[in-house]
Amino acid sequence: MKLARFTVPIGIGLFCAGVAMFVSAKPGAAKDLGIDFSQVHHPVTQDMIVATQAMARKVAPSFSLKDVKGAPASIAGKGRQKPQFVLFILDGCPCSIDAQPIFNNFAKHWEGKVDFIGVINDDPQKGRAWVSDYRPIFPVVPDPDKKIIHAYRARQSVYCALISREGEIVEMWPGYSVDMMEEMNSKMAKEVGEKVRPFDAQYVPKERSSGCYF
Repeated sequence: MKLARFTVPIGIGLFCAGVAMFVSAKPGAAKDLGIDFSQVHHPVTQDMIVATQAMARKVAPSFSLKDVKGAPASIAGKGRQKPQFVLFILDGCPCSIDAQPIFNNFAKHWEGKVDFIGVINDDPQKGRAWVSDYRPIFPVVPDPDKKIIHAYRARQSVYCALISREGEIVEMWPGYSVDMMEEMNSKMAKEVGEKVRPFDAQYVPKERSSGCYF
């Protein structure tokens, strides 16, 4: 009986630790395990919507740097061949982890027509580890000092912005949801001069959801 008092809690603890390691190691693992991360933990507020809408049609802050793998990368700037979609990522944030497979699919949906890029609050070494773990199909640039994050006034992870070829912010969003991704999809179609092609939002929350604070 005394042995059971210790082995049962230890067994439960090991199981929970195993689940946590599995979820953190594999994109979409929470979905595979039947864990519902689509519930809104950081709801988008009206103030957040107003603040991001105020960024529209402003000149997008431009940056030329290297991504976490050392390849040349740039954000915004005039004369781009394609519109650009910027996703803000917070290392260690489950919201960024859960959203990553969705934005990978979104990047595939617009492959060759819209350039996707991620911005992570890490130095290159830690950024490479995040990229290795969660496998974004687009480049990710390091922003350990949060210069890019602050320039775009991204308060939380999963903020994102669409930038025109001319270097203007077309629209900025303080998170994602089914209706917000429909709007993103529609804005991109307009920027590239195409009809809207439906995007499968999969497990994207119906309610507007943001991520953890930077």
